[in-house]
Amino acid sequence: MGKHLKTSMDEKVIEYLAIELYKKDPLNFVLNKFMSMKNEEGYNLTKTINKFKETGEHPDHYNTDGTWKYPSGKITFEEFKL
Repeated sequence: MGKHLKTSMDEKVIEYLAIELYKKDPLNFVLNKFMSMKNEEGYNLTKTINKFKETGEHPDHYNTDGTWKYPSGKITFEEFKL
């Protein structure tokens, strides 16, 4: 079976959602289960959360090829308030 290729936007969404979940519930069972996986995805999630703990900032290294509508490349909670 072929492996799904993630785009920069896919990685960005996954990492931002993981960080937001971590901020709300650091002991979340599902997040911690995914982080403990012994594969590339688990490693990347752990790396992302550890970097967030260290810096308190979302990652900004993505190349989204102009498809991201926010110039800063960052999502803020305020942008999603109804």
